[in-house]
Amino acid sequence: MQAGPIPATPTPSVRRAARASWWRLDRTDLYWLIALTLVAGLLRFASPIFLDIFAHPGSVAPISAWGIGHNYQDPSIPGLGKPNDIAPNSPFVFDELYFANDAHKDLVGQDYFDPEPPLAKLIIAIGIKFFGFNSFGWRFFPALFGTALIPLMYLLARQLMAVRFFAVAAGVLTAFDGMAFVESRTAVIDIIPIALTVLAYLLFHLHLNAATVTRRRWTIVLTGITLGLALGAKWTTLAAYGVIIVILAFRLIVRWTRYDGATAGIALLSLALLPAIFYGLSFIRYLTITHGITNLSQPALGFAPFHFNPGAAWTEMAEWHRQTWLYHINLKADHIFYSPWWSWPLDFRPVVYYYAGQGLGVDQSSGSTLVAEIFNLGNPLIWWAATFSIVGIAVGLPALIRDNRSRRELDPADGTGHDAAGPVEQRLYTSIFTLVAFFAAWLPFSRVPRGLFLYHMLGGLPAMFLALSLALTYLRTLTGRLPGMAMRFNGAVPAYAYLVMVVGFFLYFYPLWTGLPLTADALNSHVWFALTKPLPNWCLCYWTSPG
Repeated sequence: MQAGPIPATPTPSVRRAARASWWRLDRTDLYWLIALTLVAGLLRFASPIFLDIFAHPGSVAPISAWGIGHNYQDPSIPGLGKPNDIAPNSPFVFDELYFANDAHKDLVGQDYFDPEPPLAKLIIAIGIKFFGFNSFGWRFFPALFGTALIPLMYLLARQLMAVRFFAVAAGVLTAFDGMAFVESRTAVIDIIPIALTVLAYLLFHLHLNAATVTRRRWTIVLTGITLGLALGAKWTTLAAYGVIIVILAFRLIVRWTRYDGATAGIALLSLALLPAIFYGLSFIRYLTITHGITNLSQPALGFAPFHFNPGAAWTEMAEWHRQTWLYHINLKADHIFYSPWWSWPLDFRPVVYYYAGQGLGVDQSSGSTLVAEIFNLGNPLIWWAATFSIVGIAVGLPALIRDNRSRRELDPADGTGHDAAGPVEQRLYTSIFTLVAFFAAWLPFSRVPRGLFLYHMLGGLPAMFLALSLALTYLRTLTGRLPGMAMRFNGAVPAYAYLVMVVGFFLYFYPLWTGLPLTADALNSHVWFALTKPLPNWCLCYWTSPG
């Protein structure tokens, strides 16, 4: 019997090429990834950044960077925090008062109740463990996760569309959005679950685009694990869990995705069990501490010596979930910065995280007293255009479906001219995924009875960035003569100009996102809208007459 040919073992270069094809990355993509990540990281870790060359030419260093360790409550001293102290005795900004102290209590094993799952606070606690209980320590990992969000968005966009510009636009929009920027520089927990959500989306699409059974299996396993970690950071990430289930079910129904029996079983177990398992594991530290809401005599879990009481663990977790649920549905306290859920895409009603009106000196040119504020305002140029993009994608979806159906009947060579913005099947899927992800993150808040803030829109931001990136990708491909005019139109010019304008808007609002001292007049100049009662008292960027 003659032996068959021995299959050739792939060389390292062949394997690298296969991985690059799977990730849809080449050298240019790596340059963009590195550049965007470095710029975003510098802005998040080094801000506030001063150009002292204008205020003190020749007398000091041309640039000063306060960094994330800056003590906003007293700029004259380092950012040293005191456990359980509130501002101004400790340099907490907004809800850092709660989350930084809670993270510190996790480190020392002290009881507290917080109506958010524990993982994000445990991640903040790692920074406190490494760098001490100070503003740099508790802000380090939020800044790290906020920086990681930029390459994650770029990689996700590359999985969705083969057009590089789509990924570049997504990376730029993420890097220069104000809310993502502020949340990354503050030890509040929201940026951590959002980064984990985008990571889960990335792993899920690597799973869908995998060319081998092995890759398909381990990426869906990692997707389930990441979803569990995201849920362990904040419940709002349940929307991403639902998105992945719905999208996968849809793709299986229309036969865009097919599984063999073993892979289907692994996918089912990964999405059904792993999120719950890793969500439960995020409570390990919680179970090692006794809590006042249950008054058990000893912790349910211990390691020195090891003991585990399943009944006590169930009691602790069940009571925490009950108390958390009751907190969220019964929270009725008024707050000056509450905003209705339907208003969030308009980017009105930002939340003031910090204000200082004394001790900052005077403006050297005018002699006016300096003030400083930090708002969680989204970049309005991004948010408004992204909202229009969402509407446009929804309106244009039926036409895109018809185009996809008709394209199947064409010869492949006849359809290439229509694909300058990317293959129609990729544009169709990206449109569907973006719409589902956006509405899943946004609409559930319409049923939440408690007061809500603009930052609850953070979960919908990745979909907004993708929607706007898709619109810009369409714009970039438009060419031709303008009606009634002799000049030609090239959509690439306004597409790239828009991204430059996004950076310009970021610089314009930068002082109000970082707490840079300004005169009151300069601060008020950022007021674009101010509606008074009986209309909702909103304003863009600056709060003038609350009530």
